[in-house]
Amino acid sequence: MDKKSTPILAEIIKRRRTRKPAQFSKTPPSLDLVTELIEIARHAPNHHRTEPARFYLLNREKIQQLGKLFGETLVGDGKDPALVEKGNRKTREWGEAPGIILVTCLTDESSDLALKNPAVIEEDYATCSCICQNLLLLFESENIASKWSTGAVWKHPEFNDRIGIQDPENERMVGILFYGYSEQQVPTRRLSSLSNHLKTY
Repeated sequence: MDKKSTPILAEIIKRRRTRKPAQFSKTPPSLDLVTELIEIARHAPNHHRTEPARFYLLNREKIQQLGKLFGETLVGDGKDPALVEKGNRKTREWGEAPGIILVTCLTDESSDLALKNPAVIEEDYATCSCICQNLLLLFESENIASKWSTGAVWKHPEFNDRIGIQDPENERMVGILFYGYSEQQVPTRRLSSLSNHLKTY
């Protein structure tokens, strides 16, 4: 397909890139807009219609708490100066982010459905991953920068209580989504040849 006929969605998919939250504007997108985009993003493939995604849209206080928890997670026992420096830096960067959404996957592995069909556990996670990608693309369509992080802040012993995870026994983290307005320019990503990844029959 030539460039003139390329759908808008294809252009959004190709141009979306991870951008650094430290360079985001301090003014966040409106809460109403972000909530609307989350609602749209939920429309993703979902076997058994389990609707497993849970969203934690953090306010300023919770964002700062998350930054502090991640910094402490990185620092560990505090004996490595490099980790201490990195932990302090991440505490500042995360704590100053204009917007963060935590996305978790809720699957009750003791449920009749999961016991009968254990594959639903990974199917639920796949659904939540699709929802995260939907949300990143929706952000891009609104000229909102984003980053999908898997920094293991949830390993902090106080994470569930401080953030308010509703069902920690059955929820697992899928992504920490940073979002905000940014003027940062990110180079176009060049992928390896499709022939290295595609087998045609």
